[in-house]
Amino acid sequence: MKLRKLTAMFLALIMSLAVLSGCGGKTNDSPDSNPSATGNTQGTPAKTEEPSSASAEIVWAGWSGEEEASKDIFQRMMSAYESSSGNRVTWVGWTWADTAQQLLIRSQGGEQLDLAQVDIGIFNTVAAAGILADWNEILGADYMGSTFEQSALDVGSIDGQQLGMPWSMASISMVYNPKILSAAGWSSVPATIEEFEQCLADIKAANPDVVPYAVSTKDATCAGDFMPWLWTFGGAIFNDDGSVAINSDAAVACVKWYQGLMEKGYIAMDTGRGEARQLFAQGKVAFYDDAVVAKGQAVSNGVAPEDVVNVCSAMPRPVLHAGDKPQSTMWGHMLVAFKNSAHQAEAAGLAQTLISDEVALDYFKNNGMPPVTKSAAGLDEVKSDAYLNGFLNSTATARLEETARMSNGNEVKTILTEELQYALLGQKTAEQAVADMASRLQAL
Repeated sequence: MKLRKLTAMFLALIMSLAVLSGCGGKTNDSPDSNPSATGNTQGTPAKTEEPSSASAEIVWAGWSGEEEASKDIFQRMMSAYESSSGNRVTWVGWTWADTAQQLLIRSQGGEQLDLAQVDIGIFNTVAAAGILADWNEILGADYMGSTFEQSALDVGSIDGQQLGMPWSMASISMVYNPKILSAAGWSSVPATIEEFEQCLADIKAANPDVVPYAVSTKDATCAGDFMPWLWTFGGAIFNDDGSVAINSDAAVACVKWYQGLMEKGYIAMDTGRGEARQLFAQGKVAFYDDAVVAKGQAVSNGVAPEDVVNVCSAMPRPVLHAGDKPQSTMWGHMLVAFKNSAHQAEAAGLAQTLISDEVALDYFKNNGMPPVTKSAAGLDEVKSDAYLNGFLNSTATARLEETARMSNGNEVKTILTEELQYALLGQKTAEQAVADMASRLQAL
């Protein structure tokens, strides 16, 4: 069977969910306080119309503004735009897992939606619905090309249309606590899987209360963490032609390795990205997988931005054999505008405020989100940042998740997660779990 489902079928499912669940979500008006950053843009857009004299009400949606580590920063972002434009911004937020579905429901239901935050993982799902506007039409291709590197633009480009504006990009890398490693006798990070296992053993022996490796074992982040380890062992979910490739010796070896980590108490069940972040910020986790936003959790827990690297640093993923390329998944946030928006020009102004050097630098300093504009990349604060450089080193060999361009990517991730969980709980052998992954994927 074909692995990819028709977009029409997917949208039909979304609309049926709309009937059942409605358009839930939290709406927060932006603050009236003066911003700590200005809203200067990167340049003059070629095709942006001047906003009307009357104040416009813009709806901006996503998930990061719901997270404790980002709430204050998002308030400053909105205030920066409001003070410079005279317009008002209403934030509508959900969890990351609900964002793609809620954006589709809200758009198809005719509710106002002007600008939204998406990431690489949900971008294709939203773009496939045909509801996104082309930034080349709104701001002009010359503006986009002069503001961003082509490699960043390519992530949000589909069939010649620039449906995503780059906002922040790096990779999901291995993150570690240097203090915990040092206490276990490690002055440098492990480079191979063999060294990694020894490091985990030493950490557990030095402090039994610390979780050596908080790899995700639930929800979609479980499949996200599993993919780069699968690649590390030489496996893949799909072949280049889209056929299922998961039923391999490499995949079995990877699942058996996971089982070994579980048996030794190095990893734990019922761990997601959110739990891992919180425990890591509390000094109770030595390693986990995350994007640059890990910094925001540390800062929100009282660590000074300049000191984060001492308790939260990025490293290349350990390799199976010395000389192999470290594996990681490409990660990034984009901004999207909507075809049905009555405020495309104002939404473009908000987007330009968000990518401006001043606002982007505030986001970078306090939450670790690397700016992607050409001008911001040249700032000394960005180039010399030790925390960011750890992620950028991993990004050099990063790959898109294998499900990133799939309309049924969430279904694929659910299958991987469920079968891996069966193996970790001892309900299936590694061989059976991998074989069942393959058969279920082929049935999609």
